[in-house]
Amino acid sequence: MSDGQATGALHATLPTRYYTDPDHYNRELEAFWFRSWLCVGAADEVAEPRSFKVVEVGDQSILLTRDAEGRLQAFHNTCRHRGSVLCEQASGSFPSDQIICPYHGWSYGLDGALQRTPFEIPCDAFDASQYSLYGVSAIEWAGHMFINLDTDGPQDADEALGPMTERLRNWHLDQTRVGHRMIRDVKCNWKVFWENATECYHCPGIHPELCRVVPYYGQTKLGPGDGSPRLAEGAVTWSLDGQTTLPWFPDLTEEQQKAGHTYGMMLPNFIVVGHVDYARVIYMLPLGPESIRLTIHWLFRDETLAHDDFDIDKAIEFAAIVVDQDAKACELNQKGLHCRRHEAGVVMPQESSVHEFIHQWIHDGLQ
Repeated sequence: MSDGQATGALHATLPTRYYTDPDHYNRELEAFWFRSWLCVGAADEVAEPRSFKVVEVGDQSILLTRDAEGRLQAFHNTCRHRGSVLCEQASGSFPSDQIICPYHGWSYGLDGALQRTPFEIPCDAFDASQYSLYGVSAIEWAGHMFINLDTDGPQDADEALGPMTERLRNWHLDQTRVGHRMIRDVKCNWKVFWENATECYHCPGIHPELCRVVPYYGQTKLGPGDGSPRLAEGAVTWSLDGQTTLPWFPDLTEEQQKAGHTYGMMLPNFIVVGHVDYARVIYMLPLGPESIRLTIHWLFRDETLAHDDFDIDKAIEFAAIVVDQDAKACELNQKGLHCRRHEAGVVMPQESSVHEFIHQWIHDGLQ
């Protein structure tokens, strides 16, 4: 949840067509999804040289792999010959150190360089060095892979990820691994997901379990960030009873332990939450104007995963309940937006972060 202040002001929502219109959806793909750093999966999904994963961002198909030295590489999943798809499978491992087009057999190294064009008739005008795969910027952080499709705009990943790396520094997330995965398709526009994630006006009615562990979220008359205690008395983490049997991250400050959760967010698709005993990564990719795929990863220290009595059921159970509740609310919101008379709604003071964090960002990005 955001830490912005309620101002008492009212603001109109974004126009309803922003959530349903296919043409506007394509406009937002260009403005945001093709110009931002995006989380696209856990690094262990492409763990070894030759392993690969294909990710769809709108109508763009992106191929992630590792070269012989284990470095993460990303390319458009498109052959430089006549544009065929290179990899038809969503994931797997190449049988050799080559990426071979299934159409005419052009082959590329794991660094994207064109290596061979079979049955080639000699042609002095053809320069193979000019036909490497279209590269995509890719980095790793907190055991996850991030890409940026923008070849003309700023590529500074430190600037994009910096606030989160600093905020979550004491969790040492690069030393964690995914202990559990959840994938959920939700029938809502991607902005509906973000609006729900940045306000807790809905929490008392939608999340009774969460409000018991974090009473602060049940105080709908208060603006976020008013200094109220975060966790219920005696609670230490997000679970149904607020307790855990898992070891804590050892370098958390007293304030971080007391808060019970520390958020990092990066629009348009990434959230990370640190608790005392585990962390969660949530990333989302749009499937269309009214559908998203939500992926949640639970992260644990290696020592925790290796422990004989490792039991994460409490952590998974609690977050899964919250995710299901939010998904249902988002789908109801999306369905209601089809009312032909509803051209826009209103953002209440308790939801000031929706206007400040989401709507203003959308307005600025569409200029």
